[in-house]
Amino acid sequence: MTALIPIEAGQYVLTYIEHFYQGHMDRDMAGALGHLVYGGSGWDCLRKAEDQFEVLQVERVMPKTYLVPGGRRYRDLVVAAASTSGEMLALRDKLFAIGFAADRAIREEKARLIADFAAKTRADALAKVHEALPHIFGRQG
Repeated sequence: MTALIPIEAGQYVLTYIEHFYQGHMDRDMAGALGHLVYGGSGWDCLRKAEDQFEVLQVERVMPKTYLVPGGRRYRDLVVAAASTSGEMLALRDKLFAIGFAADRAIREEKARLIADFAAKTRADALAKVHEALPHIFGRQG
């Protein structure tokens, strides 16, 4: 279990939306945050930072929970705390963008590395299509 982030009433927290927290079993925040290396933390349904994280203002802090307008939240879902919501929104967007940037760079590099192979493979496949349908494409060779 990861130590709880220190929070105080009046602060803003960046917190996981509970059903997208990947540390449910062992409450390992570091492990859950490690999933940020993938776009949407590996969830195909996550396309916006606000779908995975909330920025909330703390009203009252208890040992394992805290109160916000609208209810009680678990402290072990808190990623960071700050005095302004702007700081937490910027951090949320920055963290969420990391995985998508990595995914994009990997896709681009994979495409670059296999471009010649892909072109040759497609050309060979097209030749097989032509060979299978000589009545449409004419006789080859």
